[in-house]
Amino acid sequence: MLIQPEELQKDLRRTGLRLLDTRPQPDYARGHIPGAVRVDVKSWQDLGNKDGGFHEAEAWGEKVGQLGLSHDSQVVVYGSALTDTARIWWTLKYLGLKNVTILDGGWQLWSKEKRPNETSSPGVEAVKFEPKFQADRLEEIDSLKKSLQSGKLTVVDARTADEFTGKDVRGKRGGHIPGAKHLEWKELLTEDGRFKSPEQLRALFRQRGIKPEQTAVTC
Repeated sequence: MLIQPEELQKDLRRTGLRLLDTRPQPDYARGHIPGAVRVDVKSWQDLGNKDGGFHEAEAWGEKVGQLGLSHDSQVVVYGSALTDTARIWWTLKYLGLKNVTILDGGWQLWSKEKRPNETSSPGVEAVKFEPKFQADRLEEIDSLKKSLQSGKLTVVDARTADEFTGKDVRGKRGGHIPGAKHLEWKELLTEDGRFKSPEQLRALFRQRGIKPEQTAVTC
């Protein structure tokens, strides 16, 4: 799931490697990893949020095809906000791409370590892409309601504590799904923006009551 900056730098010239930058356009224009193409996270989010949006094969095929991606592509996703990076990573996996990884530490660590960057945008030839939806990666609301009663599923709420506990945040009503465990996504990271070690993560999951024998649904 993860690739380290030093590994990616060695692979930058590899044939078939595709880099996706999830940052805003002005940030991308000021500098990005050589060969990286910017992906419009908001447009992907808007499509996913539509009623039935995650089942629109033609729309997703167009979005992914515009980036020149195929099912054989080796894709690395990075950015300055892990939530955006993870959204694109998950969506590509859901659409059937097998070789998709996240740059551990993101753009901040890459830049901090003074690794190569460029300001020119590479030309991308659009291709025809046909999604192969991985249904087991998406939990539908009606199915979730039934699964919650079985006791074999854990809902993990990755939002802030204020959102989880029900405080009013930016005009939005808070609260959570009954029985959900709270684990804010920031708790998964070390100070330099990389993910904590597997041992640290397992201990954190146990502490929050997230058991490996149960299916976890994140929200």
